[in-house]
Amino acid sequence: MLERDYRDPEGWRAIAALGANVVATLAAPDSETDRIAAAAGLAYLAFLTTDEIESLARDPERVTQIRAERSLAGFHFLDKGAVEGFTTPDAQQHAYETLKSLFPGKLVLYPTRLDPIAWESGYLGSYFRPEFTDLVTPYFYPVGTTVLGQAREEDAWGERLAGLLSALASRIPAGKGVLPVLQGFEQIGYPVGARFVPGQMAVYRRFWPDLSNAAVFVWKFADPAAEPLIEMAERPLLQEGTRELFATLFARLSSRRAVREIPWR
Repeated sequence: MLERDYRDPEGWRAIAALGANVVATLAAPDSETDRIAAAAGLAYLAFLTTDEIESLARDPERVTQIRAERSLAGFHFLDKGAVEGFTTPDAQQHAYETLKSLFPGKLVLYPTRLDPIAWESGYLGSYFRPEFTDLVTPYFYPVGTTVLGQAREEDAWGERLAGLLSALASRIPAGKGVLPVLQGFEQIGYPVGARFVPGQMAVYRRFWPDLSNAAVFVWKFADPAAEPLIEMAERPLLQEGTRELFATLFARLSSRRAVREIPWR
């Protein structure tokens, strides 16, 4: 995930050097991002709000411009007017179906926030709709001062994450793809090492043993002064762990030679 400095080719090359093949941005699609991604050998996911999707559907010229992009892999979306993770099912459906009708060959993702499972009664029943995302994309960042309490790398954060995933897994239809979003940042006072990123993936594989895709958040935050959080670009050990994970995923995918699988990283 790259939340700023989209026009910096060096950052894209650094992400590619980790073994990534797709970068998610926090901005709408544009031709310059498309060009820079291509130069780095990467594809990218653009971000749109539900309001922006509605406007885009009424702008055929803009749709034509986006369709001409070569490196755009797809989109991720949410409702900026709702609490994070609480985009209504109707809004999810409308956004998903609109994007799929405009760009039928592109991925469309709605990320699933996991921590409300623990504190909002009926959260999954009310808001989780796997039919309105091409891949179920769950996220919970387990080390630091989380919504569910603080945890250090040496603590039993894996069990907390597993408890959330257990509730989610039972609601995912058979055959639906899963794209875990892993914590790739560090909070001041809660250091993490090179094993942290692969360790998160190991928890996800308890539920989906054949996972060959993963996303890692975040190379650069939208706010360059995001203290107490430190982005991956400033943490070599997190980069090392991410590089190790992606190399393992690539080897696993190559050995299986599953032509239809797309390794989104």
